[in-house]
Amino acid sequence: MSNSKQAQAPRWLAWLLPRTLRARLIGLILVAVLLTQALTLYAVTVYRQHQLQAVATNLLVTSITTLQSAIAMIATPKRAMFVHRASSGQWQLLQTRPPARARFLSADGLRPSADGHTHAIRHSLRRLSRDINRVLGSTNQVAVTAGPQPYLYVSIDQSGPTQWLRIPLDRVDPPVTTPMIVWWLVALALLLLVAAGFSWHITRPITRLVKATDQLALGQPEPVVPSGPVETQRLGERFNAMLQSLQQSRQAQQTLLTGLPHDLKGPLSRMALRIEMTDDEMLKLGLKRDLNDMQRMVEQFLDFMRGQDAARLTMVPLRMDEWLVTQVAEEQRLGKPVTLSIPPVKSPVVIRADAQALRRLLLNLVDNALTHGKPPVEVSLQALTTEVVLQVSDHGLGIDAADYQRAFEPFERLDQARTHTGSVGLGLSLVKGLAIAHGGRVELGSAAQGGLQVSVFFPLAAQTDD
Repeated sequence: MSNSKQAQAPRWLAWLLPRTLRARLIGLILVAVLLTQALTLYAVTVYRQHQLQAVATNLLVTSITTLQSAIAMIATPKRAMFVHRASSGQWQLLQTRPPARARFLSADGLRPSADGHTHAIRHSLRRLSRDINRVLGSTNQVAVTAGPQPYLYVSIDQSGPTQWLRIPLDRVDPPVTTPMIVWWLVALALLLLVAAGFSWHITRPITRLVKATDQLALGQPEPVVPSGPVETQRLGERFNAMLQSLQQSRQAQQTLLTGLPHDLKGPLSRMALRIEMTDDEMLKLGLKRDLNDMQRMVEQFLDFMRGQDAARLTMVPLRMDEWLVTQVAEEQRLGKPVTLSIPPVKSPVVIRADAQALRRLLLNLVDNALTHGKPPVEVSLQALTTEVVLQVSDHGLGIDAADYQRAFEPFERLDQARTHTGSVGLGLSLVKGLAIAHGGRVELGSAAQGGLQVSVFFPLAAQTDD
């Protein structure tokens, strides 16, 4: 097994874990706090029970032995009253045996009751009765009863009929008190709030950095404010430095690519004038073709640079279906083999767009399809729930799916699939830049007729304005 497979978490674990770093960090701290609090509560409860058990055993044994010694010096008719008063009305001295449901203690533990049933008795009461029986020794019998009101029975032998002390155990072994649980829950809630705030404080710089990278991908770079721990501060500083370097590189590229084609327009115009002055028709035809290719390359450079600068775009609401009908009709009047397909829509298809930039996008797609594919070029528009899809497809050979990503790279020309006369490989790159500037995306695929199908997704105006 490879290292990458070993490093992958199990699928069930990945499904259970939260997706974001902030949620995972908060979950980790919360689980740790919960486990710590639960273990602390358990340890305190067990320690408290053990301490109470030891104190209750010593107190009961001392009280029993004291009463047993005192009873020997009191007349029989007055013994029950003495026990009642000495215990503040809690204990009783019985002349009869314990009830049938009582379970007597032996060396092997609790015996079944006389009625044949094994009544459930709390573990703490079993331990208490066993410890009392062990301390008192074999001179006294010990029994215990279960139920809402548990009792401990201890025999007192005064060389006559056996008498029994009945001792209620509900106050000797109280459950965990409600105030203790309430205070534990309050402390737990406070710890959870502190843990959540701590996690939010740590992950906030990372969240800001993620947002900044998203803005960078949309062509709207924004620096971040370095904050948080030292590591996240350094990460923010490195991101800002990288952003500044990218902006400087982009400015240099824009200066070069914008200035050079602009400067070439003058010589190209003079070349066109000189071509018209020559008398050799064959030479004139060839030079005109080469000059047209050069002018097309210059226009592609200029369109590419304009499309990469989102700040130059003027976004306004645009009725996409009506606008597309007008644009395709104009192309058809110029003699281009372009068809349009728009299914009926229930409501107007409106997006926020720059009409001029959107026209450059459409013309690039149509010219690309006519230059590198085969006519006719099919244009269609489809409205989805939150998006509108503009599709342009041709009847050519298309390109391999493995080359889809390369097709978007600037100056990339897929020689095996298409010719590149008069092209510098900026068509699809320009389309992608304009789509991103409009908040959309571009996908390539194979058309039903076998050619290339370019799908441009734009968010609907209602989705963008919300």
